[in-house]
Amino acid sequence: MKADDKELLYKARDPRNFVIGKIIEDLEFAAQWLPTPDKAGTGRLHKYVAYTQLSRVCLYEGTHMKYHNESGSITSQALLEKAVKAAEAVMASGLYDIVKATDAGCGQQAFEGYPLYYGNLFIQEDLTGNKECILPRIYIKDLLMHWLGRDYAKKGLGYSKDFLETFLFRDGKPISAHKEYDDATLEKELADRDPRMYQIINNPHRPTLIDLEGVHVWESQNIAPNQGVSGYNLTKYLSPIPDQNEANSSTYDWFLYRYAEVLLNYAEAKAELGTCTQADLDKTVNLLRDRVEMAHLSINPVVDNSVDYGYSISPLLYEIRRERRVELATEGFRWSDIVRWKAGKLLENPKTYLGMTLSEESMANYPEGTFDGRKVTIGGKTYLKIYEKALDDAGRKWSANDKRYLNPLPTDQLVLNKNLTQNPGWEE
Repeated sequence: MKADDKELLYKARDPRNFVIGKIIEDLEFAAQWLPTPDKAGTGRLHKYVAYTQLSRVCLYEGTHMKYHNESGSITSQALLEKAVKAAEAVMASGLYDIVKATDAGCGQQAFEGYPLYYGNLFIQEDLTGNKECILPRIYIKDLLMHWLGRDYAKKGLGYSKDFLETFLFRDGKPISAHKEYDDATLEKELADRDPRMYQIINNPHRPTLIDLEGVHVWESQNIAPNQGVSGYNLTKYLSPIPDQNEANSSTYDWFLYRYAEVLLNYAEAKAELGTCTQADLDKTVNLLRDRVEMAHLSINPVVDNSVDYGYSISPLLYEIRRERRVELATEGFRWSDIVRWKAGKLLENPKTYLGMTLSEESMANYPEGTFDGRKVTIGGKTYLKIYEKALDDAGRKWSANDKRYLNPLPTDQLVLNKNLTQNPGWEE
């Protein structure tokens, strides 16, 4: 294509399935011809990056076609099979593994009895030698730095009550299977739950600061717009080193592509195809659970109907989706997963926009007046209201064909190219 080729520049859009086919062709070409990591050079693109991206694209489109009831020359099944094969190529390379991250390399010192095998992954100074890292974003002090540490330390980002209830107990069972489940305080809520929970949420079992004497300490959180809006502060990317939390001064590397995603792509695609076996789970999901000393996922898990997708799926697929949400939390996948699964109905759950339970015990840990005007009672329990405007009155509703599954095209592009048409529902 040339810059002055008006016929191509101003043509109508091609069918989605056709475009995806071309993307897959490009990725398959890249996977074939890009060098192996040892020949590519540190931090450079290589063939297993291409295979990882290929598995991601094929899983996305395969499930998108299935749940949005789409058709095309490339079928949903064919796409899911390609997702499996691409993930298998990465897995079969023998280059990658699920790592139990230690305190070394990130300045962190875990509290006794609460190892940070998962949480430490995300504040490693150097990921270039980490076997879970397929491609790192490399940062170097005074040359290239980022802002993530300060963002997570100062912006008061918080998880929802719905997310907290996603975490299983350590025995692999959901809260619906535990009559003794008590969320009156965060400490009770954390008790005997998936260890990833205490590693990514502000709580007394995870250090948040190295003080002037070099001691690792936990700083409690307040409930305020800039300090914690839900009672569940994010700490997944928070380093306890004070210098890492200064403006644009963080130097720990990022995962651009992480092996855990490949394993989850594989497990989900196999489950969608109806071919997932216990052996498949043992070499994917259960490796992630082994890292944090969680009970294994079996091919016939405990049935949990607490999440309403608006349609039925198998208990196994249900649990693989849960595992994906927990393992990849705050890594940029959640909204695209909801879109491809056509699962906007999940957002009707009021706990997606509520925070911690407000009991006498939990409120006693905060200054008087903290929760004035911020209480919402639903189902006989009182929760922290995250948003200023109450959504509990009318709630949120998501129609089966909601326009928000697609973004609107920019109006300036519609003006420039009269052959383009706006996405459904965004015409006005």
